[in-house]
Amino acid sequence: MDCEHFERWLNEGMEAESGVEEHAHAVSCARCGADLAAARALDTALERSATVAPAGFAERVMERVARARQARLLARIEPEVLPWWVRAAAEPATALSLALAALVLWQYPALARFAAAAFQALASPAVARFMQQLAVPRFTLDLSTFSDPFVFTGLVLAGLPFAWWAGLAVYHWSGDPQALRAARR
Repeated sequence: MDCEHFERWLNEGMEAESGVEEHAHAVSCARCGADLAAARALDTALERSATVAPAGFAERVMERVARARQARLLARIEPEVLPWWVRAAAEPATALSLALAALVLWQYPALARFAAAAFQALASPAVARFMQQLAVPRFTLDLSTFSDPFVFTGLVLAGLPFAWWAGLAVYHWSGDPQALRAARR
């Protein structure tokens, strides 16, 4: 038996079934004997001072903890205090829309080439034959207007508010998981 094993036994609650070797070690080692005496004195003091908690104590404490957590969540961002542009910038949809706009402006030539190739592929004879096989009423699919880079960019920019709105709707729909769990309780 060594001091390290004795300390582990002492910290784990001094199990009675394995205490014979530990007590023998405490008798032979002055430091471990003092530690054992201090632990027994602490246990005795705690047993004398133990009182029963008042009725409903745990429930009141947990209710205060829940109120404090809710107040902390509400104090993070108080929407009525912040200006509209700060609230809008805090929305994930705003960041997504700005990133999409930056991509469109930064990679405009590549996106224009991609749009022209996509619309050319849609206007190809193979797509026309496929539409005939689906028994779609005959009409000419003239998508050449959309292959114009200015039209394509305008459509993308016109779609940004919709992307912002959809992202905002999903964000508010998903909500704060902690607040949702607290509301279910």
